[in-house]
Order: sequence, then C-alpha cells, then structure tokens
Amino acid sequence: MPDINMQKKIELLSQKVSDYFNIEQIPISFDNTILDDSRLNIKPKFSIVINGKFKNDYFECAKAITHEYRHLFQIVYSYYYDDEIATNWKRELQTMKSSENADIIYDDEEHTDYAYQELDIDAFAFTKYYLCNYEDLIVVHPNKLYEEVIKKYIEKNKCFF
Repeated sequence: MPDINMQKKIELLSQKVSDYFNIEQIPISFDNTILDDSRLNIKPKFSIVINGKFKNDYFECAKAITHEYRHLFQIVYSYYYDDEIATNWKRELQTMKSSENADIIYDDEEHTDYAYQELDIDAFAFTKYYLCNYEDLIVVHPNKLYEEVIKKYIEKNKCFF
C-alpha cells in the first residue's frame, strides 16, 4: 500500500483522468505478482492493477493510470460509437495481445507484436500527451524508434485526445 500522501495523489489523478474521459472512476490496486508494469482488469469488474514495485513512485503510477484509463476509454468508445476509430478499435480489441494471452514479457516477437498494436500505441501516445499537457510530466519511451512512432501518432491524432 502506498503512503497516505501518495494514495491521495493517485486518487486525484485517477479522478482527473476519469473526468477527462467522462467515464466512471475505477479502483486502483497494487500487486507484486504481475510481471508487467500495469494492467486493466475487465473481470469481474474494471480495475487498474499496478506493479507493486511502483507503489511509491508517482511518475510510474501516473503513467500506468493514464495508460490504463486510455484502454478503458478505447473499450467504452468502441462500444458506443460507430465511426472509423470505433470500428478499428473494436476489431483490434477482439485479437489484442496482452500479458493474459501472450508472453509479452519474455518473448521479443510477441512483445513487438503487442507494442505495435494501434490500441497500445494510442495508449502510450495519450499518456505522453496528457501527462505533459495536464500534469507537467515529461514521458519519453526508452526505445527511441518507438518514441518516434508515439510522437508521429500524437501529431496525427491529437485532435482525438
């Protein structure tokens, strides 16, 4: 469990991001057994799980919260809308790789396939955009090529952020 001050900061960011998307705020917990940095759980109910090693690291928690809320938004948007974006996201949601159905941690090929899914690029791009513009946090992906993909995605799609 994060300290009280960290818990308040996390709760406030969660509220701000859920308000930004106009979706219901969902619970956030920490788990030392997950291998990835964070994940969006869908069942039994929506929740965000962040790797326990980040419980007192606000920057990593902010990235996780923003990224996972974007995935929640993608699900909600694809359910309620019938435009090109919703159609693309709906299709990709049906076949999306994740730590639940692929070895994205230890298998380089599956990790690359996972990372270059539009839904994940979109979530990384939104995280970079939102945290820079609303939280004054600068997020730079450690992979320079992927960082360029994210920047290009933001340029092309920021009107949808």
